[in-house]
Amino acid sequence: MNDSNNLNNTIDYIAINGYAFATAAPFSVIGFFANVFLLFILIKHQVFSKTTYYLLRISVVSDIISNFTTASGYIMTAGADLSYSNGQATCRCLTFIILSSYGVSIMTLCVIGIDRYFVIVRPLSSFYRRFQHSFIGGLLAFVAIIVFSFTVPGIFLNSSYPDDTKFCDLMTVTPEISYYLIISTIALYIIPALTLTISYSKIIIHMRNYVRPGESVTHPNDDNHKKKKFIKMLISITAAYLLISWPFFATAIGMAITRRSLRQ
Repeated sequence: MNDSNNLNNTIDYIAINGYAFATAAPFSVIGFFANVFLLFILIKHQVFSKTTYYLLRISVVSDIISNFTTASGYIMTAGADLSYSNGQATCRCLTFIILSSYGVSIMTLCVIGIDRYFVIVRPLSSFYRRFQHSFIGGLLAFVAIIVFSFTVPGIFLNSSYPDDTKFCDLMTVTPEISYYLIISTIALYIIPALTLTISYSKIIIHMRNYVRPGESVTHPNDDNHKKKKFIKMLISITAAYLLISWPFFATAIGMAITRRSLRQ
């Protein structure tokens, strides 16, 4: 009887896993080509030569890597029978690449938000006017260290099952792994979400209340209008990132609290 229940659980799990991959793959392909097109525009046109656009390129390249890895991983695993060792290696490589590219992308968006805050809300800051490039470079180095300090351990924690080599999971969720999942969620999701929310909230409040000397309240100039459109675009991109990634981190928190793997 127990064997029958275990078999049913495995069959259900395989079906769910297949549906998840089948759903993710088309969106990954669409995202891949959309980001390639966006990167082409950012590189081709000279108007996109400011610091913010260079940072946006980093985020777009990270998305391209993530989308390509997700789509190619699905195609590779869907049409092949993997041995346990190959499934384990594939699981660890895909997880590391996808999480690292996501982390770099969302953290770069945080750097963009901080940069926009100083440029728009505090344009007269002598510190930022003098050390802008060094400050941004330091932030990028810092966030890279943060991202890889959480994604590298995942290489050793994730694995596949001998009886289902295409399913990637945490084999056991110990108290230490629970702490790792919670801290990772805080570092890679909650803190970036708060940083972006605070930065863009302050920017929006400032742009609503601030009127440049000599500028009409009812007829703002084109430069201010372009800034508002650009900020709206960045907010839309950021909101999409947070909404798409929320189920993954919610699952991680659930695993940490229950101390059960996905299969359990």
